[in-house]
Amino acid sequence: MSDPLQGNMSNPHINSLKFAKLHSPKMKSVYWRHFGYPTNEDDCIITKQNVVCILCHKVLTNHGNTTNLRAHLQYRHKEIFNKIVAENGIKVPPRKVIKKSTHGIVIVKRGLPNERKVKTEYFETSQNTSLSGEGCDDQSVLYESIVPETYEDDEDIDSNQFTKIGVTAGLEKNATSFQFHTIKKFENNDNEVTIAVEDGSETLDSYQFQFHIVNLVIDDMRNIDTLYEPGFSKFTQIIAPNLTIPPPEKITSYIKEMYSDKRTSIADQLKMHSQIKPFSLGFEIWTNVEDIQFLSIYYNYTNDSPEYNLINQLYCTMEYNKYSLLEEAFEDFNLQNCTAAVVNDYDYYLKHFRNSKSIPIILSYDVIINYCLKSVYDLPAVASLIEGVKNVIMRYFMDLSTKDVNIPQANENFPWTYYELLKFFTETVSWPEEAEGLVASSKAIVDTLSTLAVTLDTLKGEEVPLNSMLSPITCKVLNKKLTVTENDDQFVASIKSAIKSKLQYFILSDDHLTISALLDPRFHRLITVNNFNKCLQILTEKFNTISESQGFDSSIQVGEVRPKTPLNTNVKKSNLELFFDLTETPPEQLANEQSNVEADLKRYRTEVYVNLDESPFVWWQKTGNTYGALKHLAAIYQCVPCTVNMNFKKSLDEQIRAHQKRFMLVGSLIDAILFLHCNK
Repeated sequence: MSDPLQGNMSNPHINSLKFAKLHSPKMKSVYWRHFGYPTNEDDCIITKQNVVCILCHKVLTNHGNTTNLRAHLQYRHKEIFNKIVAENGIKVPPRKVIKKSTHGIVIVKRGLPNERKVKTEYFETSQNTSLSGEGCDDQSVLYESIVPETYEDDEDIDSNQFTKIGVTAGLEKNATSFQFHTIKKFENNDNEVTIAVEDGSETLDSYQFQFHIVNLVIDDMRNIDTLYEPGFSKFTQIIAPNLTIPPPEKITSYIKEMYSDKRTSIADQLKMHSQIKPFSLGFEIWTNVEDIQFLSIYYNYTNDSPEYNLINQLYCTMEYNKYSLLEEAFEDFNLQNCTAAVVNDYDYYLKHFRNSKSIPIILSYDVIINYCLKSVYDLPAVASLIEGVKNVIMRYFMDLSTKDVNIPQANENFPWTYYELLKFFTETVSWPEEAEGLVASSKAIVDTLSTLAVTLDTLKGEEVPLNSMLSPITCKVLNKKLTVTENDDQFVASIKSAIKSKLQYFILSDDHLTISALLDPRFHRLITVNNFNKCLQILTEKFNTISESQGFDSSIQVGEVRPKTPLNTNVKKSNLELFFDLTETPPEQLANEQSNVEADLKRYRTEVYVNLDESPFVWWQKTGNTYGALKHLAAIYQCVPCTVNMNFKKSLDEQIRAHQKRFMLVGSLIDAILFLHCNK
């Protein structure tokens, strides 16, 4: 607390402070709920030196703590103060009669009787810097008993009228230095959270404690009842011995309040966005421990502030069955602007809903890769090999347990765990000669599947990878890595064929993925288009629809052609450049022509050459007028990611832990907890 006697603390404007509104800051203390900073008509804070009571508009001085706020509520608004104390379990010390101390003298200097009473502050002497025990209690009681008397008539505040309370160093004989307990919680290898707890002091009030408890539930995706288990209860008693965990009803109410505020704000923004700009949706079907099926819905849209990028945002989670009314989830949304729906499952009822709205369906790329892995594992030769690997590991388990190795555990819900098991078997341990055949076959599987791992690593280099990346990446993989050669035996050839058939079915045969790659200036030259006429038909129909709705001429005169982008060989290559390893040079650009979809598309494919690390959003914004018809179509496909969510970017262990946490969620707060967790 600042000493009012140091310098000129007077405020000549406090008696005539004029304000239009009050701004309530988001403070941890419950007392701040009833106070705010004065603001003008433009919602600009006039001063933070003073705060105003929302209940009676009394102007108080802001000293950086809540002591005077608490005292004002206690003696001017007793009913509200008592309610706050009861709800938050705050212990208010009783007022005591101040007596002279045998160890020190309490000196209280008062102003003249005819002077106004003014705000009183405790002035700590330089000789007494740390207090504890009975002396510290006397000090706090002194301050609590003096401050309320200053609010009887405090219309004017003058620095010369401040009362100084001095406490002599007689209390120092019981003084001890505070000690700290440090509790460390490791989130992961790169992020360490440290909690310091000060002995003998109240580090948190009940409102702060509740705030952190609720954040724990949200961050860790916990059920509320886990807060009351013995281990966690003991832990909270250690870090906050003076506080108790609020009842479940209070935690539930707080989470619902947080969810309602944030969900309303985000939903309003997304609904407004859907009326004027293209967007895409993501649908994730999952099941919890009670075998109840849920549907998590994601909203994807492009944002140009501060720079162009794609946003992937969880919108809601709902219990899902054949009787679910999906129309209610999209009330006030303009689904005509929905470009596509990225899904993790070809569910019949979900497919029927999307077909009724004419929304194309795209399977999430991480799910496609899982299908590829499962198709390999289902091959009889591979399935037999995996069982043989498990048997060998079991046979030598005692020897492995003496070594510092971590044996991966196969998980049917995560096909990559089988890949990690085979990789461990081939690379980590030296096996006896009898297992050499298994090791060689396992290595052949790992080498082939590693190609799929590289594709995912390439996508992880993007903030939110676009679905326009899928066709060129797949073309590169099929042509360079999964083509059966003369050196491949029947075992390897069967693995490559299984993967190839899945990629061709889910990606290369998808017209919308082909169109998306065509309209991405980075990739249009890297794909083989076998269904060009069908793609042209879809684009023409979409462009005609846009022309009718927006009222512009479908025949557009193009502007100047943008010169080709020079290559910069000194810049570090991105993941995409490393993956494709391009060496060709940009072609020369042709002259301008009258614009329509077919003409623009042919010119575009001939003329445009863009570096892989260039933003397609920025390129179309700056150069799109050159290909007027395509610019309107490109915006439609730029808002579609290649996965439902970004969980695939986590490590495999993190994916499994997140899956298990969500799997254990039960009750009525699933939507709120997941929404707040994903929209921090």
